[in-house]
Amino acid sequence: MQILLALVLLLTFGCSSTPKASRPETDPLLRGMSIQEKVPLAGAFSVNRIQFKNGLKVLVIEDHASPTFAYQTWFKVGSRNETPGRTGLAHLFEHMMFKETKSLKDGEFDRLLEGAGAEGENAFTSRDYTAYIQELPSSQLELIIKAESERMTNVIVNDQSFKTEREVVQNERRFRNENSPDGIMDQELFQIAFEKHPYHWPVIGYQRDLDSMSAHDASKFYQTYYAPNHATIVVVGDVKTEQVKALVDKHYGHLLPQLTPEIPQITEPAQLKPKEKVLKLNIQVEKLLMGYKIPNFRHEDMPALDLIQRLLTDGKSNRLQEALVDTGIASSARSDDFEDRDPSLFLIMVNLQIGKKASAAEKVILSELKSLSEVPVSEEELKRAKNKSKFAFYQGLESNYDKAYFLGVYESLADDFSVGLEHEKKVATVTPQDILRVAKKYFQPNSRTVIKGVKK
Repeated sequence: MQILLALVLLLTFGCSSTPKASRPETDPLLRGMSIQEKVPLAGAFSVNRIQFKNGLKVLVIEDHASPTFAYQTWFKVGSRNETPGRTGLAHLFEHMMFKETKSLKDGEFDRLLEGAGAEGENAFTSRDYTAYIQELPSSQLELIIKAESERMTNVIVNDQSFKTEREVVQNERRFRNENSPDGIMDQELFQIAFEKHPYHWPVIGYQRDLDSMSAHDASKFYQTYYAPNHATIVVVGDVKTEQVKALVDKHYGHLLPQLTPEIPQITEPAQLKPKEKVLKLNIQVEKLLMGYKIPNFRHEDMPALDLIQRLLTDGKSNRLQEALVDTGIASSARSDDFEDRDPSLFLIMVNLQIGKKASAAEKVILSELKSLSEVPVSEEELKRAKNKSKFAFYQGLESNYDKAYFLGVYESLADDFSVGLEHEKKVATVTPQDILRVAKKYFQPNSRTVIKGVKK
């Protein structure tokens, strides 16, 4: 079956002995071939979805309120695509994308965008995707399309550029992970919670792996994942869809897709008992980090988990605010239900007050979670949580950047941004009984991993 699938992919996409080769722009097999449809988003906005023959997806929202646009490129590659011994490679290559290309000297990409009036130029890597973002005046559409197509195929990976960026990443790791109490605790939590799955290691990677990597590793990674069939381009703002389509076809249409390596489906073994670790850190007050195993973002229970997160820590009036902060046990309490491609974690993070113990905060949290699984939440409290979710959803679609980010995340995770729209619709239908059922299902002692940070 795997051999047959490979043959189908080869016949569909073509193959080449040179990974980054491209066909002539006049090749009728690629040029001018695309599928286009219009999909409603929210309010008066619709998304024009364009699928090119080489696998590249382009999403366009026309919004002519101001003469600017957001341009984001999302690659379906993150730390989950790495292998033991080569952790941190996805994030490291994010840095490499700002180096020299065949047509742009080192630093010229940044200077080019600065001269074009670009704002918000940035990039980030997650467990499941890597994104490159900018906002520019509408007159600079072809400039950014041409520049980003150049980066997709022609980054020069040599020993000098690789070593320079590796040193930058190593310093970043020391700052964010090794010298940060929160970074240390976060890394430790995922290491303990996941025994086999790639979510086990930090996105930035381990120091030992960064030390042992080479330019060859980075080049191989680039050739494998930075290809049109692994990317989604999102353009939102003062643009015309047909113009975007024509310019993308001009600068990306001749690029060849690459076969994606099959990622082994790693099933994380069931957690049969609670896991806990106490870390002695350079801190003045104790910290608590708790993680519960939850399903992937497409699971039917995620809307209820989203509302549980809001019931616990969203806004000024929430359960942990009243139970931990207002009582003087903690200075802050946060939670996060991760939307990841694979089953992930529901996190609860607490900073204690001076003299208070992480174990005391843990008891309070366990009591609140037990209450959610035994006592139905009132319709009024649930309605407030739903209103918060609805407000956050529409607030997350305010700017060009926000709309593009929403589309990019869900296209990267699910190959369809409509999944994000469906999630919000399902949130509105969650009942008190759903909250009871889901809380009882996931907030079990055996699925809990706890990291306590104490003063050295």
